[in-house]
Amino acid sequence: MGRHILSPLVLTATLLTMLAHIPARAADPQSTILSGKVVTTVTRWVALPFNAIVDEVLVAPGDAVTTGQGLLRYHLQEEAERVLQREVTMGAGTEGMRGQVLDMERRLAESIAQRNKTRQLVASKLGSAQALRRLEDDVTSLQKRIALTRATIEKTEASFKARMTELEGYYGVPLKGGALLPDTLTLTAPLDGHVLSVASNLYPGAQLPAGTAPISIGQMNPMLIQVQVYEADLSRIKVGDTAVVQIPSLRDKEFSARVAKIAWTSNDMNVANPSFYTVELTVPNPDLELKPGFKAVVHFGRSAK
Repeated sequence: MGRHILSPLVLTATLLTMLAHIPARAADPQSTILSGKVVTTVTRWVALPFNAIVDEVLVAPGDAVTTGQGLLRYHLQEEAERVLQREVTMGAGTEGMRGQVLDMERRLAESIAQRNKTRQLVASKLGSAQALRRLEDDVTSLQKRIALTRATIEKTEASFKARMTELEGYYGVPLKGGALLPDTLTLTAPLDGHVLSVASNLYPGAQLPAGTAPISIGQMNPMLIQVQVYEADLSRIKVGDTAVVQIPSLRDKEFSARVAKIAWTSNDMNVANPSFYTVELTVPNPDLELKPGFKAVVHFGRSAK
């Protein structure tokens, strides 16, 4: 049988094909490299409690704010103002129940007097025991109704007081039941942080329905990164581990990160699909270099340069 000699070109192609099927190995077998997005650890969208018309926007994206600081001033749309003014003018509305209590107390006093008189008659064997039991039931019933009505009054007035406290937070001034409401309200920051976004339609004169959240506030130190870790790599990562984060947008600047949380369940429980688990890392950001949305390349098992 004759011998076949492979040409140099065929031999080279064959070697390249074989090399292509050999799996690549990292320099450090314990190293895992994943990518994710930088996000704020806490983000709050600040919603308008009423149908509003914007008077003045007080902040811009990137501004630092403190809890209670004004974000925008606005006034109520006409119908919302009427409804709210009616609520404040009417107050707790417990006058009718208080009148009921006075009437029941009067009847209770009369029933107690009749019961005491009947007791004396029954003791002298001149009265009806059945009539005495009926009067005892009347007294007990009136006492329970009075107690229940008083409890309802207390709850109603406490609820109105809490509502007034809530409205004082919106208006920024003390309010009294029956008084005219101020013309302007202020939407305030619910936490310390930075303004992340301001709605594009937020300008003086804009009408916004209740529940609209035109401004978001976030806490930017530390920042948070979420990555999806393949099940085979998960055992090499533990809460408290350190990692190195590279930010391509900052010329691959490196930051130290710490694993804060590891999910216990896979993102996809379908047996036909591979399982990935969400791992959260916190990154100190005292100089606010990291911005929400930056791409982050996370190196587990590697020290910073």
